[in-house]
Amino acid sequence: MQARTIRFVRGAFIVALASMRRQGMKTFALCALTMFAASVVSPQEHLDGPCSPQFWLGEESKWEAFLNTARVVSVETTHKGVTNPRKVALEDDQIAHLAVFKPIRRGRQGGFWESYQAEVAAYELDKLLGLDMVPPTVVRKIDGKTGSLQLGIPNCHTYIDVEGRTPHGPSWSHQLSRMKLFDELISNPDRHGKNFLVGTDWDIVLIDFSRASRSTKKLDKEKLPIQFDRRLVEKLRTLEAEELKERFGEWMLGNQIDGLLARRDSLLEYLDELISQKGEAQVLFP
Repeated sequence: MQARTIRFVRGAFIVALASMRRQGMKTFALCALTMFAASVVSPQEHLDGPCSPQFWLGEESKWEAFLNTARVVSVETTHKGVTNPRKVALEDDQIAHLAVFKPIRRGRQGGFWESYQAEVAAYELDKLLGLDMVPPTVVRKIDGKTGSLQLGIPNCHTYIDVEGRTPHGPSWSHQLSRMKLFDELISNPDRHGKNFLVGTDWDIVLIDFSRASRSTKKLDKEKLPIQFDRRLVEKLRTLEAEELKERFGEWMLGNQIDGLLARRDSLLEYLDELISQKGEAQVLFP
């Protein structure tokens, strides 16, 4: 019954788009709201729906511009979690899509250090490292509040919904390795089964970084993977303090950047020790 309802709503959306030019922006806004209801309110419920989660790759600038400038059609409060993110329907003359808005003031909330800046910093670092796992995220003011605005990823499952069905091949394990390395690098204590998404082809998308970018210099080696992405490790070796301060100074405080670099250094020392003991073939994958 649910699958038939979803297919009906999607069909209605396509028909509405076809009549958009004749009936004007009022119909277009209705189309965006229909998408909002069908695709994003509970994306994990669409277990049989198609999800190509990294559709933004190669078009990051396009989606960043959309997030920055598209008209806001509606804003819905989720009443979920400590930070209470908003679901935002956006449109321009070409696209109707959804986004997640987090107007989180920097500081402690519910016992954790939170900020919208950490969401943007995670995306920018993902781009710098070529990780390709964090959706485009920008800073935007909506309804008088400034926060992070992240591109919505419709029709994907949360990991907790498919945990018992995950594959066992190298593609999946390599993605988990990259995720674990990235979370330790940015000191993200909030990774669990409800805050990363899995697509139809088992591609992973990372979300929810408001608690990341802590100033601690401690690296939790127990949370690191067994094997590491060679290309990602080499990219980490090239990070320089001045480059990070110039690129991330808008979103990260000085002690947060110092903490990131200290964790990076500890990680590389740990890896070099592992390689000397086991050899590169046992520690790094292509």
